[in-house]
Amino acid sequence: MQKLALIVRYETLPGKESEFDGIIRAHAKACLAEEPGCLRFEVLRPLDDDGRPMPGHFMASELFADEEALAAHRATPRWQRLNERFGQLLASRKPVLCVVRD
Repeated sequence: MQKLALIVRYETLPGKESEFDGIIRAHAKACLAEEPGCLRFEVLRPLDDDGRPMPGHFMASELFADEEALAAHRATPRWQRLNERFGQLLASRKPVLCVVRD
């Protein structure tokens, strides 16, 4: 089995930063609690050159046990609802799927 990492960069729409922050953090917590194949889900805030969080910018670092765990993650009703909300909250979403090299 090969672990997969999913790194996602998000940019929120104006005025939606706080709402997105709450939703993505609740999603991360639920993934870790409810999905045995989700090994890590960290919500990150990119910093500017002065060390301040970049307004409206977030990243997620997720680790899955294998392809089946990622597929199960994407099949949850919670993910389906969140994916629909993204259209109302995000200006952009850029996921990068990676193979973990041990």
